[in-house]
Amino acid sequence: MVFSKYKPAPLATLPSTLDPAEYDISAETRRAQAERLALRSQLKLQYLLQYNDPKRRVLIEDPALIRWTNARTANIYPNFRPTLRNSLTGALFGIGPLVFLYYVLTYERDRKEKLIREGKLDRTFNISS
Repeated sequence: MVFSKYKPAPLATLPSTLDPAEYDISAETRRAQAERLALRSQLKLQYLLQYNDPKRRVLIEDPALIRWTNARTANIYPNFRPTLRNSLTGALFGIGPLVFLYYVLTYERDRKEKLIREGKLDRTFNISS
C-alpha cells in the first residue's frame, strides 16, 4: 500500500503526529528515555512493595511530593513578583466585596428610611413606635 506524501495547507501548520522530528530521534535520546523509564519503573516497584506490605502501619511518604508541597505553600514570597495584574486582582477581591456590601446596605437602608418617612412601610412588629 502506497501513501501519498502529505502536503500541509498554506495557512495551517504540520500536525505533530506527522512531524518527522517526533519519531526520528537519536540513539542518545533513546538511551536517555530508556534510563528515565528504568528509574520510573524502579520507583514504582518500590512504592508498590511499600503499598502492598501487609504489615505496614504508617503512611507512605514520598520525599519528592513533600518537597514540592513545601516549595508550593511555605515558601512563596521569594518567588513572588508584584505586578500590576497581581495588585489589581488583590484590590478587586480584597476591597471590592467591601465596597459592594457598603453600597448595597446603604442603598437598602436609605430606601427603607424613605418609605418610613412617607408612611408607606408596614411596620407591624416594630417595638419602638
